[in-house]
Amino acid sequence: MGDPKLQAGGSASDSSLHPIVKARWGILLAFLALCVWLIPGVTQIQNDDDVLAFLPPDHPEVVNFHEVADRFGMMEVALVGLSAKGEDLLTPQRVAQVRDLAIKTKELGGVKTALSFADLPNPVVTDDGLIVDALVPTSLTDPDAIREQVLGSRDAVGNLVSEDGEAAALLVFLLPRDGDGPEAFAARRQTLDDLRALVESDWDGEAYFAGAPYVEMAASSSSRTDIERLSPIVIGVLAIASALLLGSISAAFLNLLVTGLGVALIMGAHGRFEEALTIVSSSTPVMMVALGGAFGVHMLAGYQRHEGTSQERASKTVRELWKPVLMSGATTAVAFFALVVMPQVPMQRFGVVAGSSMLLLLVMALLVLPALLAVLPDGLLEHRPERPLPMPGQPPGWVLVLIAAVSLFLARGMSADPDTANVFDEDSEVRVANTFFDDNFGGSAFLQVTVEGDLGEAEVQRMIRDMSEELLAIEGVADVRSVFEPVQVLNAALGGRRGVPETTPRTRRVLTYLIGHPAMAQLMTEEADGALLHIKLAPMDGARQVEVTAAIREVVERNAPEGDRMRVASTSAPAVAEVRDAKVGAALARLAETEVDVAALRSGKTKAPKALVAKVTALRDELDDPDEGIFAVDIPDAEMTAMTVDDLLSLRGEKLEQYMRDKLPTAVAEDPEGIAPAAKHLGQWIDEEKGKYEVEGWCATLGIEERCEELLPRLGELKDEEWRVAASVDVGDAEVREFDVRVRLTGQPVIGQAFAESVTTSLWQSTIVSILALSVVLLIARSLFALIPALWTLAFSAGIIALLGHPISVGTSMITCIALGAGVDFAIHLGFRARQYERGAGQRAVKELGAVVVISAVQLALAFSVLLFSEMPPLQQFGMGLSIGLIGAALGAVWFTPMLLRDPKDAGSKPSSGGDPDGSKAKADS
Repeated sequence: MGDPKLQAGGSASDSSLHPIVKARWGILLAFLALCVWLIPGVTQIQNDDDVLAFLPPDHPEVVNFHEVADRFGMMEVALVGLSAKGEDLLTPQRVAQVRDLAIKTKELGGVKTALSFADLPNPVVTDDGLIVDALVPTSLTDPDAIREQVLGSRDAVGNLVSEDGEAAALLVFLLPRDGDGPEAFAARRQTLDDLRALVESDWDGEAYFAGAPYVEMAASSSSRTDIERLSPIVIGVLAIASALLLGSISAAFLNLLVTGLGVALIMGAHGRFEEALTIVSSSTPVMMVALGGAFGVHMLAGYQRHEGTSQERASKTVRELWKPVLMSGATTAVAFFALVVMPQVPMQRFGVVAGSSMLLLLVMALLVLPALLAVLPDGLLEHRPERPLPMPGQPPGWVLVLIAAVSLFLARGMSADPDTANVFDEDSEVRVANTFFDDNFGGSAFLQVTVEGDLGEAEVQRMIRDMSEELLAIEGVADVRSVFEPVQVLNAALGGRRGVPETTPRTRRVLTYLIGHPAMAQLMTEEADGALLHIKLAPMDGARQVEVTAAIREVVERNAPEGDRMRVASTSAPAVAEVRDAKVGAALARLAETEVDVAALRSGKTKAPKALVAKVTALRDELDDPDEGIFAVDIPDAEMTAMTVDDLLSLRGEKLEQYMRDKLPTAVAEDPEGIAPAAKHLGQWIDEEKGKYEVEGWCATLGIEERCEELLPRLGELKDEEWRVAASVDVGDAEVREFDVRVRLTGQPVIGQAFAESVTTSLWQSTIVSILALSVVLLIARSLFALIPALWTLAFSAGIIALLGHPISVGTSMITCIALGAGVDFAIHLGFRARQYERGAGQRAVKELGAVVVISAVQLALAFSVLLFSEMPPLQQFGMGLSIGLIGAALGAVWFTPMLLRDPKDAGSKPSSGGDPDGSKAKADS
């Protein structure tokens, strides 16, 4: 289907057309068919909200995190903060509201259970036995009693209610997602939306939504919302910039039309081939409109430079620009493909998709756009000669080198931010919720220590207790919650000490009251074979989190069993008893804040506590009691008091009998044969009481009677019959048991650090791969010089970004790829133009095409700078970084090309200021 004018002009005119122009109708029809097939796929696009997929999958900490999350459901807990403008939440009305809200929450689809301070378990010992009731039962309606009950619970305060009772929290345990596909995340999003709607409907105060599920959803939805909101603005900026650059609204419209159709094809392919959009790939439309539009600007500017019919102008444009446009598109695609070396799977997929998208847009720029231009009316786009760029001055080479050196110096300290909360703006819902939990509950960042082993073992409970105490002593740790707290309370309620249960059988009995209770879901598994220690960190920056996490890790590693095997031996072995005494002594010294000599307790010379003295005194004075006494005769008080408590505690057998004969002459005179059985029974009674008060006696011996009640549980451990020992301890013939216990540290700060390490490493990897791949492509195209301005651009961009205080992030790798690609792109166009000249090639290329290069960079920078209005700092930094990189790429290309592309004979002289003073001819336009 030929053009009438060309057919009238003869075959010579038709033979001068480029093959692409000749095939214009076939190309347009094929393109139309492709659009009809792919573009409807836009309606099938799905979103992938899996933020955790951006963690490096093979990193040991990430593997550990996923294993723990799957086992304990750590990612399945949503937090709902409640307040009422400073009102007291411990009134009967407010407590009822909180209780009812928790009940209704449990009924939501996708919710496993929910917990509030009102239904927190509260063990109570009654005449009928142990009852585990709610902390605030429905029968409790007295405001003062409610306040005393709730604020007196350590498990409630700081966890489910604030210290002043003016803020509360719901722990909502969600059912595990049914898979990792888009449908599963859509169902999770629905559950969270339903929970939000319920709270907003039933709570007449302020509500704050936090926890991993809400943070995960906010990260995906916020970035996607920003892109959808800002994309029209980006497109508008590009349209205006294109119109100004090309000097034609029609040309700008054509560029936007072709690029827009290309982006529609790309997004349609996402839906057609079920490639879900992630928080990174959701930026694809903006990037492709901007980068793809640059191809169109080059082609349209070339079309405007030529004269003739539409077909002739299109043919000349293709012949002039196909190589530079092909090379620039290929190098940009290669830069994106380099992202496949990053460890994050979504980034790998994005690299492939973005690289393929660039190739599609490249094909459209070289095939579809020329075909479309060839069918336009001849006068629709007027001829516009090139506009030379007034060069304000060419910086000398040493200045450019100095700029690069200073930039690299500034960039040397760039690092990734391990604080994942910083991906959200200060005014975002996530940060506002975190501030609420920081202010009212002492922190919103948590680490978890997992203990995988039999929780019914007393030594496992002791290990959990010891870790908790050591962790609480670390500056920056606000609180530690573990299964040990309810275990020690129940053990005391069942008649034992308020501490580690005395034996393993007793520990198992205590656990029977806790297994399956909703409040324990955050602390232990239902099978009692795993536990979580929740470590709440005080508000701090990312750098401080790294330091505190390191201190926590040291404590965890010190307490974890060797080789994940716990070895427990009988304390009948002297070596085991020595280990026990040393551990208990050190703990007592720390708790009592004084030196403790455990050896003194073993000498037998312990001081009798007041309670034992009183009991022995009563036993002595009741010897002649008419009802309970041993002697039937009334013994004078003087004889009774002659028997001292110290003597009665120490003398036994024949010595006690003789002692009583000496001190009780009245009893001897009345019943000389009764003294022997009396001494026997009295000694047994006193020994029984000594056993009861032995530990209290140790308090007296150690001089810590004032804190004895507090320290009794720890002192009592000196009598424990089993103790954990290392494999190096020689236990002799003592009974030994071994079992598996695995202890691991994970949580948000640990993952943040792993992610920070990963993005830093992957930045270097992707950058090096990009440079190597670009070098190969440029070497093949005989344009290796273009790598120098690209590398300068990289250094320049890194320095400015560092100066602005931006951290390394996933976006930094994208900035690097695009900056490298753009630097090469601009230099290639100048290089191909320079090849047309014999003298002053680089200078003349810059004079003729510099305007297109610089203005193209400015239009792209303006487009990406729209991302500064995003609500997410990473997108803001991405937009700013790209703008800097693109401007730097244009300046690098314009400044380096005259220096790098000079006639050999002029190498020692300054580049020509332009023109062609000696009348050198341009090379033939092929």
